[in-house]
Amino acid sequence: RHHKKQEQLSQQENQQQQRPWSSAVICVRALRPFAPTIGFLAYLLYRTTSSTTSGNSNINGHPGSLLHDLINLLSQARSFVLQRLVVSNDIDSDNGIVTSVIVWSWTFLEDLMAITAMVCWIRWLYVLCHYSWQNDYKLLLSRKGLEWAQHYVPAVNQKIQQQTQEMILKGDEMLNKDPNRTLTLTLPAQGRTTADILQELETFAVAETKNWSSGKLSGTVYHSMPPTSSSSAPEQEDQHGHLINQVYKAYAWSNPLHPGIWPKIGQCEGEVISMTAQLMNAPKTNNPAVGCLTAGGTESIMLAIRAHLQYYGKQRSIQYPELICGSTAHAAVDKACDVFNIRKVVIDCSRYQHALDPQAVRKHLTSNTIMIYASAPTYPQGIIDPIEQLSKLALEYDVGLHVDSCLGGFVLPFLKGLEEYKDYVPSFDFTNPGVTSMSADTHKFGAASKGTSVVMYRHTALRHGQYFCYPHWTGGMYTTPTFAGSRPGALSACAWAAMVSIGFDGYQKRAQAIVQAARTIGEGVASIDGLELLTKKPYMVVCFGAAAASEEDNRSQEDELCIYRVQDMMKNFGWALNAMQSPASVHICVTANVVPKVNELIRDLKVAVAQVKKEGASGRKKGTAGIYGTAGSVPAGAIEPTLRAFTDLTLAP
Repeated sequence: RHHKKQEQLSQQENQQQQRPWSSAVICVRALRPFAPTIGFLAYLLYRTTSSTTSGNSNINGHPGSLLHDLINLLSQARSFVLQRLVVSNDIDSDNGIVTSVIVWSWTFLEDLMAITAMVCWIRWLYVLCHYSWQNDYKLLLSRKGLEWAQHYVPAVNQKIQQQTQEMILKGDEMLNKDPNRTLTLTLPAQGRTTADILQELETFAVAETKNWSSGKLSGTVYHSMPPTSSSSAPEQEDQHGHLINQVYKAYAWSNPLHPGIWPKIGQCEGEVISMTAQLMNAPKTNNPAVGCLTAGGTESIMLAIRAHLQYYGKQRSIQYPELICGSTAHAAVDKACDVFNIRKVVIDCSRYQHALDPQAVRKHLTSNTIMIYASAPTYPQGIIDPIEQLSKLALEYDVGLHVDSCLGGFVLPFLKGLEEYKDYVPSFDFTNPGVTSMSADTHKFGAASKGTSVVMYRHTALRHGQYFCYPHWTGGMYTTPTFAGSRPGALSACAWAAMVSIGFDGYQKRAQAIVQAARTIGEGVASIDGLELLTKKPYMVVCFGAAAASEEDNRSQEDELCIYRVQDMMKNFGWALNAMQSPASVHICVTANVVPKVNELIRDLKVAVAQVKKEGASGRKKGTAGIYGTAGSVPAGAIEPTLRAFTDLTLAP
């Protein structure tokens, strides 16, 4: 009893001692959102009082600055302390050592404050010299202004809520959800039978497979579904799909987080990395190849950026890292910069035929640059950035260069062996000495199951930058090569099975068919009056927009062809094309399923353009055109609540 009583008293004393500090923390946390406002009011109070009371700091009748007053305050404090130490009778003359220590400590403190101030001034000068109105200040002001208006201006908040509500009401229609679907929102009291579960899923799977196997879908599914017949068995209809299903079944419970349990999965991953790196002409001195199998293109890009941040950033004591990319860069770059607090320097690619301009990159390279991001090809317009010139820049300034070939990684390397395409593809891989990392998606044109990609590095030290290692965890020493801990080993095995089953000759035949189809579509688009082909040299992406009116053309802006209405019209023919923005355009990513439908696509596109021309300006606010017309006229922040609402809908049953 006595022991328990002592513990209770001790706890009460600790609580009493912690209360003042806890209250202060709670108070500061409550006031933290208003810190800028409080600071500004405090400055106004200081400025008002100092102009009437600080007569000795005036210069020619003008009030002194805050810096001047701070220096005076420090000088007075120093004089006061030293006077108390030296002159006061409390200090004996034998304490000269103590006095010297205090004097030197105070001097060091003032030096430290001066250095801190100079660092801040240098940072401000850097910001003024290198930050731009379009990419930095304008975006920041628009976001902050919109956030303020959303909270304090009812009309703005009401408009955003109305826009979000409209998105929610259209959610089921946009996502093709059956309004009469049966939902299972709680765990069944009794488990369902295998036959019942499979029947429900297969019913939907058959209908959903028709959506992409029809050959009228841009990208999305890159594996070709052969024509079905009533007499053929499923495994004969789709041998590749049957192989992938069997491989997944064999390793459905595997997890690469435990490599000793499934050593074959580790071997599969290593071989996939090696085969992919060989396609990208990785340095032959790397044995085995230096890379990693990831969950997709986004993770490959984010891991590459993290690796460069560690290798080119933190090891060089760069506190404010910067990444240079084009406006056509994948959104995964924005995600990585947001997560890792990297400043993204964007080059407008519209001035350089939708590719990254090396001269513009050179102008934006600074001491804080850790890497350049390039694409081969870009997702929006399907154009390969000038990797050779960017490689020279990377070597000259000693920065990293990542080449995102997630889309072209299993197409472009196979064209070089074909006589008709020998000079069609520029150098984009590790043969350029400045390229430090690359990414290629096995789950796109590699024909593997969704959820695998490969990121490759020039040397091991750079790959080490993407790892997470934590030796102090109470659960044991912990390390992972990717963001995820547990991963589906079955997907790794499927990627390996896809590559070894198709082989070089199989990939080359697929690449030839895809590029030829893309070129045919490009020629067809260029022949349609009213359209402008943006992809001058198609590989797998063909992007086009509305042709600009010539000087002798008297059309007004309202009479110009609306490319988003063309996309809407193509839906009537069963085509699902992708809408692009900045500039307004539409693209199709040619897959193996699209190849047999090329002539049908060109025919339907001609009809759609004719219908939009006949419709005129009355259709500009309908469908996709209305959505993108709105999005292009307001700041990005105003669209974000709507995008969040849409994401909520995708997560709803």
